[in-house]
Amino acid sequence: MKACASNFHATRLRYRSLILALALTVAGLMAGGFSAPASAGGVDRTPYSDSYTYSDDSCGYATTVDVTSSGTLSVRTGTGPATSVYFFTNQSSWREVHTNLATGQSFVIRGHGQGKDVKAKPLGGNLFEVVNKTGGPVFVESSDGDVVYRAAGKFTFRFVIDTHGDLDPASDFVEFLGESVAGHPLTSPCQMAALFWGTGSAARLTAHAIGTTDSPLGYYEYLPPGYGQGPKKPLLIFLHGFGGNGDGTAAQLPNVINDAAIPYYISTDGWPADRPFVVLAPQHNFIDTPAYPYPCDVPFGGSCLMQHQHDYGDPLPAGSACTTPTEVQQFLDYALAHYNVDPARVYVTGLSCGGYGLWESIPRFGAGRIAAAVPISGDGRPALHSSGCSVGSVPIWAFHGDADDVVNPAGSIDTITTLQACPAPPRKELRLTVYPDVGHDAWDHAYSGSQGQDIYTWMLGFTTS
Repeated sequence: MKACASNFHATRLRYRSLILALALTVAGLMAGGFSAPASAGGVDRTPYSDSYTYSDDSCGYATTVDVTSSGTLSVRTGTGPATSVYFFTNQSSWREVHTNLATGQSFVIRGHGQGKDVKAKPLGGNLFEVVNKTGGPVFVESSDGDVVYRAAGKFTFRFVIDTHGDLDPASDFVEFLGESVAGHPLTSPCQMAALFWGTGSAARLTAHAIGTTDSPLGYYEYLPPGYGQGPKKPLLIFLHGFGGNGDGTAAQLPNVINDAAIPYYISTDGWPADRPFVVLAPQHNFIDTPAYPYPCDVPFGGSCLMQHQHDYGDPLPAGSACTTPTEVQQFLDYALAHYNVDPARVYVTGLSCGGYGLWESIPRFGAGRIAAAVPISGDGRPALHSSGCSVGSVPIWAFHGDADDVVNPAGSIDTITTLQACPAPPRKELRLTVYPDVGHDAWDHAYSGSQGQDIYTWMLGFTTS
């Protein structure tokens, strides 16, 4: 199970450009005929400059990022057991212009420093673990050039390569192992963006560790402006992916925020104040156990995992890698009893493992339990095969990327297509959005609305009464 889960949910890189710029530069120089040093320990140096633009909606809203970089790339061959390893040193300056597409506002992140591969640990055969350390000052400026933040820090990246002796980073790279940041209080572009166009949502986010409330799970709570005054607010329950799992304690509950999507947007001041929802994000507690094996070293390992969990009966308290329908129903009971929300306007959304948990929960909710559901990158086929048309008994808008290699896109496509052939009733409104050339992370597109889909207005168009 651990081998399958290790690649199930990707790590969110905070300072993407620091590693992305180096990777793109190295790849470009390779294509241009950059050659390896002739002898072990030898060094070749090549100056470079580069520019590119990419779209980013990982903060909860659509932005474009214009990047320019320049510097000198040095490469040397290793010695001892690492003679087939190439070590890169990147003396660079870089500048990013982040522009909010909705408002036209922009700000600048810039920096300079050195990135250096400092260690190659033999793992056996051609595999090596490489440590890259990048250091230097980072500045955040307004579009007028006023510096609002500066810090000097160090970023450490660890990854595995498979050496082939051909100096080809694209084929040598095997796995990203993790990152650490020292010296930077702000650890993501989203937090930096909040200095300029933040909504203040982070101040309205509260962590409730397990045992501090009557909730069966630890969870995060967001209360919108005006909560407790006037009409009751709608309730939105968010179900995280595999990376958000934890035991609900104060130490592990932040996994929910670090994982992705709505809680992350709220925590970095990216959640609009005019969205009226009370947002609650419970944490699923996964206890790995040999009693429930997951032999999922296969294509679409996430779908394999979800099918196994369904076949096991979504067991608790141990054995279920993804959110279970029992957890969802129990937490919903708690939420309705303890929050001043409108029981006719209850909505549930989830991504990946949480999307699976939502699919599983819909036929077990019973009539009038939730008003609408938005599963993203989850597999609904196990629930469909067991429960048939009752899965479509609430309005559903499903999202998936057609290049998802973790959870089979058929998990959304086939499920919605089959449900659309069901009679009405019980079938309600069913929608499907498949993003072309998008991998497992279809949720930033869906939750940010960057591609034109407004799930929040759509959900509010339904009530259970």
